[in-house]
Amino acid sequence: ECPSSSGKPNHADILLVNLQYVSEPSPPLLFLCPLQLANKARTEKEEKMSQAYAISAGVSLEGQQLFQTIHKTIKDCKWQEKNIVVMEEVVIAPPYQVENCKGKEGSALSHVRKIVEKHFRDVESQKVMQRSQAQQTQKETSLAS
Repeated sequence: ECPSSSGKPNHADILLVNLQYVSEPSPPLLFLCPLQLANKARTEKEEKMSQAYAISAGVSLEGQQLFQTIHKTIKDCKWQEKNIVVMEEVVIAPPYQVENCKGKEGSALSHVRKIVEKHFRDVESQKVMQRSQAQQTQKETSLAS
């Protein structure tokens, strides 16, 4: 199955191959380790359960996004009601800004604050880029009419 050559998003091209005309066998399949697959499945399930918990607890979208950003860097990250708890040392309460990071002064708190700062800088720069692209599209549309 391939993306549609017509460009329609809900369509796909299907290619059929007559195996009688195939002269070279396909490369051997890679061995899949059952233990690695089980660990991957467990990790994915834990992440989905964490997301579901956050949604059911009424955590804001910003809080959910921040949690995901922190979790990419620091796996020891969990929800405690609406608070994000990182490494059992740092607690980030709503509205999840740098000043909401609480914990014992030290490298853990400093590191988490840097991640939070960077997250919000990145989010803001994405918003600026999206506004710029929207303005450019709007200019192009008004020039075309």
